Amino acid sequence: MMGSLGVLAAASPAQERPYAPLASPVSALCPDGLCQPQGLASFFTALDRPGPPVRIVQFGDSHTAAGDIEAAFLWRLRGRFERRAIELSSYGLVGVTLRDLAARAPLLSPDAPAPDLVVLAYGTNDGFDDGLDAVAYEALLRAQVERVRQAAPGASLLILGAPEALRGAGEGTCPGDLERRWTAPAGLAVVREVQHRVAASERVAFWDWKGRMGGDCSAFALAQGETPLMRGDGVHFTRDGGDWIGGLLFADLMTAYARRGG
Repeated sequence: MMGSLGVLAAASPAQERPYAPLASPVSALCPDGLCQPQGLASFFTALDRPGPPVRIVQFGDSHTAAGDIEAAFLWRLRGRFERRAIELSSYGLVGVTLRDLAARAPLLSPDAPAPDLVVLAYGTNDGFDDGLDAVAYEALLRAQVERVRQAAPGASLLILGAPEALRGAGEGTCPGDLERRWTAPAGLAVVREVQHRVAASERVAFWDWKGRMGGDCSAFALAQGETPLMRGDGVHFTRDGGDWIGGLLFADLMTAYARRGG
């Protein structure tokens, strides 16, 4: 699925609800959920300047393809910067991994205006691969960071760490999982560690998605209750969940925006 979140003519009912933050622990890995916030400096500068629209491009898997998280983030960003035109182009496909991004050519259309922020939102499907090679994955991620820099030399880069996700394969230990069904693939922890290390060494921003969901077993916990924020598959968000997590991403970036230079 490929789409573009340009100017929204009308918000969906989910987007029209006033934002009420839900309880979510700040990640111990990245204070305030975001590591290397200085990597967003050029994006923050673009938000401040008058002139052409601020442009965001996001590449990712089914979380991106669903569109709810980006929409929630975008409408809040537009509300915060009412006098700036902000556009978000989203390229997401169900089931893809970072290798699919590597196969995309060209990475950005040569006819499109240069983006101010590029978001990479991969890792879930990579982490479900039981044959994942951590060394090869790190080399691949570093290569994609370099591709982004070459294709959009003035843009900020944000890596969204792989979210918490579970498979119903048994031997689970999540509190409340009476069937002991749900467990996290071991590869997801490897993917996150590589993403965090690469982002730190390359000095690009990294958002701890799992930490902001609530850490271990949060994919199970968020699927409970009368208004679940995740679906029962242990992987995907409901519309309410997409609105919630998009709001947390926005809040964490705005915390970094407010603190810059201080």
